[in-house]
Amino acid sequence: MITDYSAIPTTFLATTADVIRYRTQSLLWLAAIYLHTVVVLIGLLPPWSLVLSMVVFVVRWMLSTHELLHLRSACEVDPITRLLPLLLTPLQLGYREYRIIHLRHHRYMATPQDPEYFQLRGGKLRGFINAMSAPEQSYFRWIAQQGLDAQLLRGTLMRLVLFLALVGASGLTFFWYWVPLRLAYGVSYFSFFYCLHRRGEAYGVYPQKFSPGTARLFVLLFGRDSLMATCHHDIHHAHPHIAARHLAATRNVLLR
Repeated sequence: MITDYSAIPTTFLATTADVIRYRTQSLLWLAAIYLHTVVVLIGLLPPWSLVLSMVVFVVRWMLSTHELLHLRSACEVDPITRLLPLLLTPLQLGYREYRIIHLRHHRYMATPQDPEYFQLRGGKLRGFINAMSAPEQSYFRWIAQQGLDAQLLRGTLMRLVLFLALVGASGLTFFWYWVPLRLAYGVSYFSFFYCLHRRGEAYGVYPQKFSPGTARLFVLLFGRDSLMATCHHDIHHAHPHIAARHLAATRNVLLR
């Protein structure tokens, strides 16, 4: 594990411009998810086309939102981002709760105090099942530990109304939206938590290596920031305020 970060240029740190970019991308990818859903519902595209787009849109939304979690609190983001209306389940958390969970994940990484530890325990099958059910587990684990305050209650009710409205408006087409959405979300969680924090029986944080061809495909589908956050996850954990685009350069500086 690299521990000496004194040589990192301050220009590698995320800036206000990065915050604007991540926030804008988060909103645009969320809009793309629901724009495609609406286009399907009015019959301009076949329902199966959602399978293709969700894989790309969800991962890109997750990465931009993840980066934003490190840079801005709930009161510093727009109301849509604060609500986190990616409609995965009738009961889910908002930006404030996920930010607290994620910052604790960094602080207590891969230990029983880590709020994401439930995703890391056991074998790969257990890890995958927990990743697929992470939205519900995170919600009820939060309620059990933190309780249900007025802010979470309001957010829960708003997301619940939106979820039920989407079900009512889409009928059976809802499953063409929901199934690929949940799969994309669950596989992303499994990849980002279990696969980057487990090596056999060992717990920690590990970089992911890709072949050149796989890396190019990854960038094409999910963007260069996603590739950097995956391949240099150990650097990200040690210094989460480094902009994702500078993670590879940071590793090069530290290895000189």
